[in-house]
Formats: sequence, C-alpha cells, structure tokens
Amino acid sequence: MSTVNEAAHRLSKSGTSLYAVLELKKGASPEDVKKSYSHSPLLPHRPFGYRLGRKLALQYHPDKNPGNAQAAEIFKEINAAHAILSDSKKRKIYDQHGSLGIYLYDHFGEEGVIYYFILNSCWFKTLVILCTLLTCCCFCCCCCFCCGTLKPPPEQDSGRKDQQNVQSQPPRSGENCKQGL
Repeated sequence: MSTVNEAAHRLSKSGTSLYAVLELKKGASPEDVKKSYSHSPLLPHRPFGYRLGRKLALQYHPDKNPGNAQAAEIFKEINAAHAILSDSKKRKIYDQHGSLGIYLYDHFGEEGVIYYFILNSCWFKTLVILCTLLTCCCFCCCCCFCCGTLKPPPEQDSGRKDQQNVQSQPPRSGENCKQGL
C-alpha cells in the first residue's frame, strides 16, 4: 500500500494542491483553468517562487534550461496540473479522492477507482467481517462441505474392481472334470 501512496504523491511532489500550482481556488471553472495556464501573470508567484502560465512553462522548458533539474520539475508540475484540471473526469476524481484517485484512474480506469474506494471503505470491511462471523467461515462451511456435516456418505466399496458383463454362467466345477476324461 505504501508504494501506491508514494506513486500517488509524485503527482504533487511538494504536497500542494494542483489548484495551488495553477493559482486557482478549488471551485474554479474550466475557463479559469485555461486562463491561468495560457496567461502569465505579471508578478511572480509568491508561495512557490515562480509565475505560472504558458510563457512561464516555456521559460522553464527543459530545452531552454539544459541541466537545470529544478526548472524541469517546475515545468512538469505545471503541465501535470493543467492536464488533470482541464479534463472533466480527472478533475472530478481529483476533487473527490485527491492524487491517489488520479493514480488509480491512470492505471485502472474510472471503474477501478470506484471499486478501490468501495472495497477500502469502513462500512464494506465491517459488512464482510459481520457476514463472516455470522456464517462461520466465509459462507463456504455448508456449501462446499469442508466441515463434513452435510457431506454425502461415501459409496460402499464391495472390493470388486471392474466387473465385466457376463453373457453366460460359468460351468460347474464337476462338469469340467467329466468332460475332460
């Protein structure tokens, strides 16, 4: 589970919200997301030390800053935030479940996210434990006959292996001796 959390945290390495990367509030409209990415503000970004927008993304592009790892990371964060917040499905999942939801969406799809959070919910785990305790042994005790109480009795073995179909009766032991003499 820790590898999933680590991979999900890579989406926002500084631990900040994707909305904060693009200087938006959580309820921002798709037009605001587009504006924040395509229009560069005049003042530098206060909390992160860089301005956001397409001009800034071009400024921090790895081709324009060869060897500068910090510029490459800033560029990746800006583009990842814009890609997630501009897609309506990913944005909805990010708003509900955060970076972990986006990680699961990328690997397992939308249904995978739903199933993951259902199976990890407290009420589902409680329901499974309750059903296990009430039925003694995960529903299979009576169905698969593992406890033996409802198991059908074994067939009686008479000691004979394969019986062949007999077409006639064998001759008596005394008759064979008389015919042979």
